[in-house]
Amino acid sequence: MISGYLSSQQDFVDLINSYLFNKQGVLEIYLEGRSIELYVENGYIKGFYNETEGLKAEEINKKSLLLYSLFDILDNPSALFSFKNSPEREYHFKLEEPISAEELILQLQLAYQEFKSLLNLIITPYATIRVLKPFENMQNYEGRTFVSVILTSNETLISETRKLQELLRAGFLDIGQFSTPEAGKSIEVDCILKDVSIKNVNIFSVLESLIISKFTGFINIYDNYNNYELYIQKGKPIALYPYNFDFFDLLLTPRADLAMDVVSMPEEIINKFILKHSNRRLISGLQDSFIELGKTFIGIIKSEFTGLLMLQKANERMYFAYDNGVLLASLLENEKLKICNADPYKDGFLVDLISFEPMENFLEVMHLLFINVVYGVILRHSNQVVQSILYYLSSSDLFKVMEGSIYYRVNPRGRREEILSFLSFLLDVGYKILGKKKLEEELENSLHPYKDIFKVLEVEKYVEFWNEGAIS
Repeated sequence: MISGYLSSQQDFVDLINSYLFNKQGVLEIYLEGRSIELYVENGYIKGFYNETEGLKAEEINKKSLLLYSLFDILDNPSALFSFKNSPEREYHFKLEEPISAEELILQLQLAYQEFKSLLNLIITPYATIRVLKPFENMQNYEGRTFVSVILTSNETLISETRKLQELLRAGFLDIGQFSTPEAGKSIEVDCILKDVSIKNVNIFSVLESLIISKFTGFINIYDNYNNYELYIQKGKPIALYPYNFDFFDLLLTPRADLAMDVVSMPEEIINKFILKHSNRRLISGLQDSFIELGKTFIGIIKSEFTGLLMLQKANERMYFAYDNGVLLASLLENEKLKICNADPYKDGFLVDLISFEPMENFLEVMHLLFINVVYGVILRHSNQVVQSILYYLSSSDLFKVMEGSIYYRVNPRGRREEILSFLSFLLDVGYKILGKKKLEEELENSLHPYKDIFKVLEVEKYVEFWNEGAIS
């Protein structure tokens, strides 16, 4: 198997007509989140497979579909490919007359020129057709989309496209309505704030505005030593990475060196982007010399992979978010995060492949804050022996004690019962040492500084544990 890049139309011709001239196999081309398969034999294309644009396979003009599926190579001659010496696959569309690479490119260029001329009249091939004046076989056009007419016509793609132009210009046809399947699927990533000093803004006002507006995206707060990302979905905080309570203290005592980014993105993208924090990786930090990226992209499509592919080079990262093998968005992160159609790196990069898993953890982080509040109260009112015992009991496969505070040793997601059980244990210890009334007073005083955070983030449900009589 070989794989690599196509960066021009000539690369495509050379690949089939030169390198593959004496070979037999399947060439898979990766173009903008989809793949096209070509069965090649001695420089001739004898079969292929591409999505059928929602049409029945038996209705399709196979040669027209082949040309139409390759238009993107002319639009943006940048693609990945993978070739494997294998026989033609059962699901391939078989061409009655094999076509050479040179002939394919020639016909492709001619067909594309006519297609672009048609697009100037109809804007989108998914527009539906309305017949204005009668003509022969007009029933084959009324109410159908232009792309369905082109791909099911018995005539060649070039001939049918020219015919449609003539009928439009002569007033026989018009556009009935626009119904492109891409409508409403625009992906946007917007850096609302970038590298803004927290000293120059009211962080609580910013948070409150985002919550009220049902914001979806993330807030990044960072300095030379810390880098926290708070993920928000429809105005509700869902996750914090890294997952510890120090983040809340940063909000309470903002320093001059702290800066903030606010980035909005669609819900279906943020659920994949957050996977960059996952520790469960299929591939982690693999150097490009050990992997053929073309095969990876093809494999993602074939396996209907859902998750995140991340490429890192120096201080720059590229993210490819997938859902069931479909590319939702490619993002480039350097000075800021943005949607980008840039080519993947050619060399000198590291690869991470992360399959989808739920990453919500904000409830667990809130409970870690409560655990530390109770732990701090106990430490202030207990002797050295109790403190030593508590230190020992607070160390487990889930928790660890560092400099008088408790942190999660591993990602706490899915271990809520253990967390609540440990919190209950600490409350029982505090109750035995201080008594109910004193413990309540101490906890209220310790939680008081965080009241504005609870209010702004609308996290009342996270403190229900206290309201339901946890201290008994």
